[in-house]
Amino acid sequence: MTPELIAMLGGGLSGFVMKLIGAQMENQARAFDRMLQAQGVADDSADRASARGGVWVRRGLVAITFFAIVVAPFIIAFTDVGVSMARETNGFLGLFSGVKWDTVQGFVILPEVRQTAIAIVGFYFGSSQIR
Repeated sequence: MTPELIAMLGGGLSGFVMKLIGAQMENQARAFDRMLQAQGVADDSADRASARGGVWVRRGLVAITFFAIVVAPFIIAFTDVGVSMARETNGFLGLFSGVKWDTVQGFVILPEVRQTAIAIVGFYFGSSQIR
């Protein structure tokens, strides 16, 4: 092979590699621009959502939940209101099962209310760790 042919092949190969690198950089730049544009749309959506008053809805739900856990049991304790609770019963060898209703005095805190309170406390304490 002659030196001119080697130089021509080397130049062609290096030009191809440089063009390939340039195309990849251009693709990355376009992908980055699309990512920034998508982030801008997401930020705009989040700003519009926060302007709709979602904070007050969340605060209201927190107040209602803690009312049901802290205040309501004390109020219900001074009344004679009974709460009916269903209990599944197993009959003879589990064949004749049914539901039995019991009336209890006081206020029943459901497991869902407790789980909601745990989620609220975890959310607020978790978000306070970030600051």
